[in-house]
Amino acid sequence: MSNSESLTTLDEVEIDFEHEVKQERPYFFQLDVLKAIAIAFVVMDHSLYWDVKGAMGSLFWERLSIPFFLIIMGFNMAYSFKYSGATTLRGLYSKQYFKGKIVRYVLPFAVLYMGSILLGIYTGLLRFSEYTLLGFLPFWGPGNWFIALLFGSIIVFPFVYWLFNKQPVLTLILCFLGEIVMETTLFIATPYLIGSALEGFIITAIRINVIFYLPAVGLGLWFSKGYNLRDKRNWFMFLYFPISVMFMIDYVTFSPGTQIGIFGAIPNSFGEFMQAVQIFVVGDYTLLFYGYAALLFIGAMTLLPQKPTGRFQRFVQQAGRASYHILLFQIFYMSIVYHLVSLEDAMNQHIPVFPVVLGWPSDLYYIPFYLMNLTISFAGGLLWYKAEKRAAKKGKPWYQHVWMKRTGLLFSAVMSILLMGVSLEFIAEYMGLNEWARQHGAFFILNEFTGPGVMVSFLAIILFIGLCMICMYKAFTMDDDEIPL
Repeated sequence: MSNSESLTTLDEVEIDFEHEVKQERPYFFQLDVLKAIAIAFVVMDHSLYWDVKGAMGSLFWERLSIPFFLIIMGFNMAYSFKYSGATTLRGLYSKQYFKGKIVRYVLPFAVLYMGSILLGIYTGLLRFSEYTLLGFLPFWGPGNWFIALLFGSIIVFPFVYWLFNKQPVLTLILCFLGEIVMETTLFIATPYLIGSALEGFIITAIRINVIFYLPAVGLGLWFSKGYNLRDKRNWFMFLYFPISVMFMIDYVTFSPGTQIGIFGAIPNSFGEFMQAVQIFVVGDYTLLFYGYAALLFIGAMTLLPQKPTGRFQRFVQQAGRASYHILLFQIFYMSIVYHLVSLEDAMNQHIPVFPVVLGWPSDLYYIPFYLMNLTISFAGGLLWYKAEKRAAKKGKPWYQHVWMKRTGLLFSAVMSILLMGVSLEFIAEYMGLNEWARQHGAFFILNEFTGPGVMVSFLAIILFIGLCMICMYKAFTMDDDEIPL
């Protein structure tokens, strides 16, 4: 073979290789259907009180929303990384990866955070607490906890995928062990009943950690290699599914007084085992129940079409793609509903008992109430999603338009004033000013005890006011830009 022929052959090989790397990932309409169903269940979960949902057997259908999302996250993660061409940890944790996740998840949440703060300022109910460190909104809305889990997944998922490529079975086992370790930590470190605000915060911080939900994510990863039940690699589902159903039945038949289910009430070693497991693994988003959701996921992937046809299916497709924006808008909208219906429940992050508070003569009023919330949440989320897409068609992403940069700068100016107040309170508490005021009254003199705190407070005021002025100056001196709507 001549040198020219060899070079031609090498060029053809390189072209074929680049074509393989850059090929488009397959599209699964089934995933959009499941996401649309899941987000509709999320709105239902936040519209109905616990007693009503429990009477409807919600554990077997309505509570599937989060397991569906988690399994889909694992499934999508596998395909996203596979078709990115990255195989090493350095390639997986790339700048492009983090940029994509920030644009997809963090920036829309930042918009929601701006709206939440403005709403809190307007109502006078702005509330920062230790839960703010977990990503909870200062004007709380239901479903906020899932955002912290989502942000945690950005850090964890590349490593999980890298390990899965090397050792699939071991990775799936480690995903389940991850939740078991977290459950063990909760069981040992805290009592079964929450006894203090600190314990409640610690439990929340652990339970919204993405590691707690890795079993469902691992199942999504596993099914990305094939979701046919006839494959030997999936035969474990024939054991996992009935075990999940058994624990779910035991969970929904808990006696209110004893918290013992129908199987746990059996007077033998099997009943004692069921009781011990239900005490150790608390909640309904756990590895005990994912087998049921996983089989339904497999059924949907097998029976539903891979591509949409018709107007209704295309609407479902749009709803599935906009599910994150619908979730964010739902958090914002339902936060207003909760605060209007019952301020006490909203401040305690509880679902109001709508029939009691609103004086409904029948629980059937839940039907129009849910349909109203569903319509508003879907409409708001879809419009938000489409506005972002339309802005991108103007030649650059929505977050790079001047109107968005100006909004961000004005928001930063407002936040600098709020942070100044938080900083001054922190300085006063930890540099002795509050203690001086408690002992000597509101008036104080400059001395060796109060001087350092006063000087640091003065510098903090200068810093944050200067930051506020800089943000406002940049916001109002930007070039005008048409709002791309």
